[in-house]
Amino acid sequence: MWRRLSSFPLRGIEANLREHMNLVVVSVELQENLIEACENYNWDLVVSIAERIARLEREDDDVKRKVEKSLITGVIFVGLKEDFYKLAESLDQIADKSKDASRALASRRLEKEECAILFQGKRSIKEMVTGTVEIVKLIQMSVAIMNKSMKEALGLAHEVEKLEEQLDDIKLEILRNLTANEKKLNPISYLQMRDFVFLLDMIADEAEATSDVLTEMIMKAGA
Repeated sequence: MWRRLSSFPLRGIEANLREHMNLVVVSVELQENLIEACENYNWDLVVSIAERIARLEREDDDVKRKVEKSLITGVIFVGLKEDFYKLAESLDQIADKSKDASRALASRRLEKEECAILFQGKRSIKEMVTGTVEIVKLIQMSVAIMNKSMKEALGLAHEVEKLEEQLDDIKLEILRNLTANEKKLNPISYLQMRDFVFLLDMIADEAEATSDVLTEMIMKAGA
């Protein structure tokens, strides 16, 4: 995966980075299960999924520490050690925001009628979650293909930027719908739902930041 970026063997770093990436993807994919449980008003399941995402984030932290330890102790990279560290850190931020978003939604039981508002309007929360999963999978694809085609990896990184802009538009529509229905909501529920939307948006923001790191690495490697 990474051998085109370095003249030295990676000695296990590649496996740790792949595990890091996979855990991040799973933590974001679980947002789809979370929002489905919310739509079905299965609040015990909402809480359970949020706890699972938090456990994955802690597991991911352990893997990230393995990557950092290998970067410090190994004579591995030529001029790209800091970039690999930034990549691992950027991926970690995606998992952190996924945890924060799920905890925001699960922190307090909403009323069934309040939950329903998230799925109304021109653009629903399901569309935003689907796009959020897609944007993180684009990062995964870009990382996976770097060893085969830098040009394709760069193209995928650019797709991340485009999708992030689309998700911004969806976020704004969801927030407009929340505001239009604010009188139907408990004030605390309104803030809770709004925070969930903002934190979900931060996952996409962190994915875009990760794509910037990947773009920089590809430029250095000579796409």
